[in-house]
Amino acid sequence: MPVSGLDHAWVAQTGHAAKTSGSVREGVSTVGRMEIRPLDREDPTELARYHAISVAAERFERPYAATWGLREMTVELTEDDPMERKDAVVAVDADTVVGAGIAWSSLTDNLHLSWLMPWVEPDRRRRGIGSAVLAELVALCRADRRTDLVMETSYPFERREDHPYRRFAEKNGFQLANTEIGRVRDLPVEDVDLDALVEEAAPHHAGYRVETFEDPLPDELLPSFCAAHNRLAVDAPGGDLTFEQEALTPELVRVHEDQRRRQGRRKITTVAMTEAGEVVGYNDLVVPDEDLPNVWQWGTLVVPAHRGHRLGLAMKARGLKELQGRVGPERTRVLTCNAEQNAPMVSINVRLGFRPVEVTPAFLLRVP
Repeated sequence: MPVSGLDHAWVAQTGHAAKTSGSVREGVSTVGRMEIRPLDREDPTELARYHAISVAAERFERPYAATWGLREMTVELTEDDPMERKDAVVAVDADTVVGAGIAWSSLTDNLHLSWLMPWVEPDRRRRGIGSAVLAELVALCRADRRTDLVMETSYPFERREDHPYRRFAEKNGFQLANTEIGRVRDLPVEDVDLDALVEEAAPHHAGYRVETFEDPLPDELLPSFCAAHNRLAVDAPGGDLTFEQEALTPELVRVHEDQRRRQGRRKITTVAMTEAGEVVGYNDLVVPDEDLPNVWQWGTLVVPAHRGHRLGLAMKARGLKELQGRVGPERTRVLTCNAEQNAPMVSINVRLGFRPVEVTPAFLLRVP
């Protein structure tokens, strides 16, 4: 989720990290009168406050923001994930939680990398809260020998050079590494003939078939689906960000399917397969439990050896058509992001009627 609602001060170099204990690291930092400590994941009231801060920050001046519901976030933060550790922290001032943040760090691949997210409510900005939270997240990741720390944010096109969120990132040592564009597709799709796009693409991929599944994926597809999925990070344009292939396995797919059920999420996956049943492309759409009226576009990829057959267009058009038959009228838009330089995927999204609504850059801090 993108960074929002941050203050604009330098990162205070006061954060510290002690030894890891499971997915939560013990240790408390103080910045002025504020205490920065791990989120108490066993306290429903503190979890609700943490969630409220994240939502307020994400939605500030962003009409198309995607946010997690409390149920989704509670499952995310209270259950172990064998692929990923989540270090969640809060800033506390006079017994009031005034800031929140999280660092996501893979446990199975890309061990050099962490994704950081500090949050501050709009009416508490410019008080050093975001800086203090970010400093603690950076310290936690440094202690874990993570060298590439990434923050994402979003803001209007006309402020892409001088928006306060960009200034915050740069003042804290983060540099622009990649720029994606947030796009929206209104539902229902009435201005684009999805059937015509599917038919247009079909002659170019004779010998392949395109099918849609809602969780769970069939057992026989899991090995090749994982092989395709694991390429996304390295195949998608990433600017100055560096990735290695992910390490998703069939067993982990099932773990994540179970987690999504507890979160109330529905994932609709459209795959392209060879005649032998090998998955060579996929497109994921996720229907969150609470984030009305949004549907989230997750990954889309065609394995390099199978590109040039318009499988990307076929999967995305088929996915949108299937989506409309599986959700109610309360879902009125699909949100997606693509790197500016990803011309093939951008062109598909343009044909499908996605319109640009905001800049979504990634900022990178490389540490020794």
